[in-house]
Amino acid sequence: MSYKHNNLMAIRTNYWNDTQNPDVLIEKEFLQITLSEQNIYAEPSLDDAKYLFFNLPSIIIVKGYALGFMNNSVKSMIHEFIETHKVELQNKAEIKMKYRM
Repeated sequence: MSYKHNNLMAIRTNYWNDTQNPDVLIEKEFLQITLSEQNIYAEPSLDDAKYLFFNLPSIIIVKGYALGFMNNSVKSMIHEFIETHKVELQNKAEIKMKYRM
């Protein structure tokens, strides 16, 4: 694991473990609603939202952390990610990230 990966994982973990910030709680609910709207799960749980969150590409995590996950540009990126990885998300399969150079 690289230094960069460790920092990103810490960001993900700290964000997800935040149960006090009302904005974070609303964004977690937004992820659940998005999974339902995109027909990934009929009634997505918080664990389903966590699975999505921890599989989002780093660019979405960084922008979401900076702008909020309900920001229109971040929402668009999340929707695109879900559309691209619909089958993997439904099966909770490992999602391989493709890196652009």
